[in-house]
Amino acid sequence: MNKRVFMLSVLCFLAFGAAAQTIKGKVFDNNTKETLPSCNVYWLQGGGGTITDIDGNFKIEKKNNKHTKLVFSFTGYKNDTVEVGNKTEISVAMQLSAEMLNVVEVKERMKSSFMSKMSLEQKEIISAEGLKHLACCNLGESFENSASVDVGYSDAVSGSKQIQLLGLTGVYSQLLLENMPFLRGLSAPFGLGYVPGNWMESISVSKGVATVKHGYETITGIIDLEYEKPNKGDLFSLNAYVNNELKSELSAKANFIINDHLSTGVFAYATTNRFKAFDHLGTREGYQHGDGFMDYPKQTQINFANRWTYEVPDGICSQTMINYTHEDRVGGDMNFTEDMRGDSTIYGLGGTTDRIHFFTKNGAPINNASSFGTQLSATYFKQDAYYGLTNYKGTEGDVYANVLVNSEIWAGHSVDFGASFRYSDTREDLLSRPYLGADVFHSNLEGMKDNFFKQEVVPGVFGHFNFKYDNKFVATLGARYDYNSFYEKHIFTPRFHFRWKITDDLIFRGAAGKGFRSANLIADNFGLLASSRDIKIDGKLGMEEAWNAGVNLSQTIKIWGDREMSIALDYYHTNFVNQVVVDYDKDANQVWFSNLDGKSYSNAAQLDINIEPLEGFNISLAGRYNDVMTTYHGELMQKPYVSKWKGLVVLSYKTKYDKWMFDLTTQFNGKQRVPLNVGYDKEYAPGYIYMLAQITRKFKNFDVYVGAENLTDYKQDTPVFGADQPFSQQFDASVVYAPVMGRLFYLGLRLNIK
Repeated sequence: MNKRVFMLSVLCFLAFGAAAQTIKGKVFDNNTKETLPSCNVYWLQGGGGTITDIDGNFKIEKKNNKHTKLVFSFTGYKNDTVEVGNKTEISVAMQLSAEMLNVVEVKERMKSSFMSKMSLEQKEIISAEGLKHLACCNLGESFENSASVDVGYSDAVSGSKQIQLLGLTGVYSQLLLENMPFLRGLSAPFGLGYVPGNWMESISVSKGVATVKHGYETITGIIDLEYEKPNKGDLFSLNAYVNNELKSELSAKANFIINDHLSTGVFAYATTNRFKAFDHLGTREGYQHGDGFMDYPKQTQINFANRWTYEVPDGICSQTMINYTHEDRVGGDMNFTEDMRGDSTIYGLGGTTDRIHFFTKNGAPINNASSFGTQLSATYFKQDAYYGLTNYKGTEGDVYANVLVNSEIWAGHSVDFGASFRYSDTREDLLSRPYLGADVFHSNLEGMKDNFFKQEVVPGVFGHFNFKYDNKFVATLGARYDYNSFYEKHIFTPRFHFRWKITDDLIFRGAAGKGFRSANLIADNFGLLASSRDIKIDGKLGMEEAWNAGVNLSQTIKIWGDREMSIALDYYHTNFVNQVVVDYDKDANQVWFSNLDGKSYSNAAQLDINIEPLEGFNISLAGRYNDVMTTYHGELMQKPYVSKWKGLVVLSYKTKYDKWMFDLTTQFNGKQRVPLNVGYDKEYAPGYIYMLAQITRKFKNFDVYVGAENLTDYKQDTPVFGADQPFSQQFDASVVYAPVMGRLFYLGLRLNIK
């Protein structure tokens, strides 16, 4: 083996990550110097192309000898062809076309969200600009403008949030950080709050199964986060936030360029609402307002991260980050304090969480047509929680490694292959006493341990072939094999994707494949701890297994004023081979866990329309239909807490030079089925309208924003059933089908120093 190749391979294997030989650059207007997002960039010969991101940056692989000239095209500008030669970084200044030279104003091209035209999968990208349109204090508040992803509370007292994608809970989708595992396992119940909004550069949401290099866990889609890169970010930025319930947040970032190759970024975040508790929800005899329970638990979180970037042109590229999060919360009765834990005369809940996450990804080119990279991530998670007389201790250690080789074989076709390894030690120690007089359930007893204490060793290999025909058609056929030691299961995962560019403005995509996952009974269903239900388990539960297939058709139409209207229609079907079924309907005082015995499926269809009828005024319309059915105790029933219908209207307006921004979001949520409950006797909860608004004033180096959530002040009538008898079988705070927080006002400041 060539000595240079051998040394590069060894070096990359020791420093895990993924990269490829790339040409980097930026595209901007020759006169105004304004960067041009979504500019088409492609090789004049040899195939291959991309588009610039929201900051006008692009990266494109140089794979063969024909890759010598790049073509740049953008609506309203003259096409430009650039000789690359031996350059690894270029800047391209584009000129307005002759028809556009008489235009005085340059239109705003920075989009808050858009559908990627070049990606193989259907991918919606929420940009950093889009995250500013609402008070996205954390990841859980970043999807209010998206019809694809729903976010709701798992119960009415803990503040735990969960997402839905394609009508199924977020545990069936992968939540990644820069294409590496991030929030999974025991981090799921409160993990959406561990990601500060100010840290994120973008969020991409991909529906359906992912390519096999991401593992076997994806069933309904991927949510991939991009944090700000220290070599591209501002020198310093800060976001301060406070609302009328005295919740305050402070988030800061600082980036340092050490030399031409090395840079580092420091991230810090803190939030608290411990100044005062509020009780505005529900009714209870003897209380003028509320039901005697805190509307939202008192909470404090500190979050720190440090990341490093090392890049050598045509050589090694490295990204490394370490993140530490600590959180504590206390809720329940308005008079409850932490030292009352275990007191059977006053109901309280709370706990502490510590989480450390580390990742490094590095790689280098092997030759002009191949690259080699590795990834490594590790997570340690520890949670000590209590709900009334129930105690829960969850610990998890997870190590993941991935080795990937990419190589072009001929005529633009390529292969990706590699191997992965995961070690996961998950322990859910639950001592459940849901009410006074109840039989104690302990997960550590024989016959129960296998469902709560798992050590999984999972080696795997994968490969997929990428077929490309000109720039019109791309398809990927992949498969992977894994072995899970805990379940003693051989896992074969096939995946198929295609993208057909019918015309420049009409794209048809499809994906199909299989996914598997290991269920965590409490972390996946944390809300049940906020109830008096007894836990019942029907034997040892197996791995969840499902097929998913879907198609997407997107069309871009030119309208007046050289503006665009985009239309996207998609449909996805998920069919479970096995599922851990959580049955709340069999008995109002019990929750049953069992393997699927019958059918379980989801049909999800969605229509999105985005139009700019006037300069600076954007309208986004979306409608979604979910049909989600599961077999409970022998009967095929609609899955609870899933709206069949949802509508979304987002209105955004920017004044000249973006000095003022106005945003109004309206959600139309259809009725939901509610499971059998001692305090709720209706089969369906009514639909409701939820509205959010924000006004932003931009200055040179800072923005001031003010907004409101839940403008209609719609709230669930009884968020806590049996609030006057919290230690009886009548207590249940897990029935959440509508907002549990009333109208909320907030004020914020964003500061940026270039």
